[in-house]
Amino acid sequence: MHRARSWFVTAALASALASALPSQGPGGGRNRRPEEITNRTGAFFADVAGPAVDGDKVAELATVELVRNATAANQPSVLYLVDLGDDQEVRDGFDQVLFGGDELGIELRAFHAGRIDLGKIPALKARYAKQAPLFVVFDDKGKASELSMSGYKPQPSALGKLLEKQAGTTVKPSLSTFAKSYGDLVRDLEQILQKKRQVQQKQARAGNDAGKKLDADRELKAVAAEEQKLLDKERELLGKVRLPDRPAGAQRLGAPNWGGPGGGGPGGTGRGGTGQGNGNGGGASGRSGG
Repeated sequence: MHRARSWFVTAALASALASALPSQGPGGGRNRRPEEITNRTGAFFADVAGPAVDGDKVAELATVELVRNATAANQPSVLYLVDLGDDQEVRDGFDQVLFGGDELGIELRAFHAGRIDLGKIPALKARYAKQAPLFVVFDDKGKASELSMSGYKPQPSALGKLLEKQAGTTVKPSLSTFAKSYGDLVRDLEQILQKKRQVQQKQARAGNDAGKKLDADRELKAVAAEEQKLLDKERELLGKVRLPDRPAGAQRLGAPNWGGPGGGGPGGTGRGGTGQGNGNGGGASGRSGG
């Protein structure tokens, strides 16, 4: 029965995942985005210890160090409670659908974000297993709101709305406004990076043709100037908001599993791309339905 349920969940996630992943390219495969973009758009979480346990008694989630540090800094936080002993294919599919768009990655950069493995502590699992996967989102004062996705049913829209609510005025004028502005900027940057790669390929093909090489050099210089303008604009935008630093051990969740060595599957780590002061992800596309 458990195996049949696992298969059903996997099949449902696979269907939803088809629309969450980047679109197919000319060769029929999925388009792998540049690391400079995925480091801005990804949903990054640090694995953290759960609350203290005394027998079957479990301390409140607000006592978790990550939450306490965030509250002390007057910043919001979010805990992702999940049993990492559950079927990995189901968990990976869930993360890929939930975090498949860029908007949640942008919004999460305003939060101290931690993931707690329920499977490590029996008392913790007993308390939260029925609700897990569970997101507990704290505002800057430490007040919590919960969103259960029991049965591995991803709800990206619901999570986004909860993040926006709990962020309050910590990001001005609002988290959703910041997400849109930053998303537009990163989309422009992604286009410039694509153009830059095309010109670099043109430069390589020029070989010993001095004329073609000179043209490519001029194009590359112009593209580099456009890129720098966007990076300056990004620095200015980020300078207007107070965002937490991304912990060095934070992992990107929901990354497409491209397969093969260095395939960039779920759990890849990464600091922010060029021009990023604190390293959290940001991005360009809208949130998928949930």
